[in-house]
Amino acid sequence: MFTETDINELEMKKNKLEKRDIDLIISDFDDTIFCTREAIESDVRKWRRWNEWNQYIVDTIWIKNFIDMFYVDKDFPTTITSKLRENHDLILTAWYEDIQEEKIKSCKLNHINYRIVSNPEEKILETIKYIVEHLKFIPNKITVYEDRPKYFIDYKNFLEDFFEIDIDIMLVEMEWNNYIPKIKKIED
Repeated sequence: MFTETDINELEMKKNKLEKRDIDLIISDFDDTIFCTREAIESDVRKWRRWNEWNQYIVDTIWIKNFIDMFYVDKDFPTTITSKLRENHDLILTAWYEDIQEEKIKSCKLNHINYRIVSNPEEKILETIKYIVEHLKFIPNKITVYEDRPKYFIDYKNFLEDFFEIDIDIMLVEMEWNNYIPKIKKIED
């Protein structure tokens, strides 16, 4: 996931940062902000998983067509997005960068800072980098919204110790985009 060298370099930078009395919200995109169920249940996704699905989108139906079919002009709940602050909070999502970026743009969320990683396990290191290299201060708290929070759960204690702050992890369950998602705090 990340090396000791990665952490040592970031820790040296982190030690120079001030702590501020402001929280940070980090949210996943797929099935956290926008429900992917319509695309998953369509013929486009049929029997295809992860990279095979991404390759099919890129090579066969094309990203623009995919985005037009499943994302453009679609309503979705603003439960999480209404909390996200421009130039501060973060949409942190994974998988194929070109597709993810177009999804975010089509939902008119590209004014919010976002980062796209290749795999979900990279979200922890990207969180540290975002705070240390982009925010350049340590927030007093982080709230994470995720439909699959495994890595944030696994590294919660590490992140809390590294930044000396509290982290709340919120499990998000979406059924469709026309329903308000269920959000539940993961207790330690």
